[in-house]
Amino acid sequence: MDQGRRIAERRYDAFNRRDVAATETIFASTFYSHPLRGTGRRRVQQAWQQMWAQHPDLRVTLKDLVADGERVATRTEMVGLADGSTATMLEMFTFRDDRIVELWGLSAKPQAAPARPEA
Repeated sequence: MDQGRRIAERRYDAFNRRDVAATETIFASTFYSHPLRGTGRRRVQQAWQQMWAQHPDLRVTLKDLVADGERVATRTEMVGLADGSTATMLEMFTFRDDRIVELWGLSAKPQAAPARPEA
């Protein structure tokens, strides 16, 4: 199995198991998150804990993954949001020495279809 895929799977598995301690072996100490606008593992730990507090049933499922050298792009589905909806995340990360060093990401919740005017 390719290194980028292993890192991505470890990350999402740790999130789903609520394993904050695993961030120590998944993220570099100098990790930078563009969505969180923060540096370090502690920032990830805080974000994960906040998400779990707001969405106790939240789980992430890896749907697609593309790896190119030290870059990995993923599409994931988040289920178990407090309002019952799902969301899609698109993320790209860079890794070195088996740890994520930088992350970019976007997420979107499906919007309700607009009501059709009656004829």
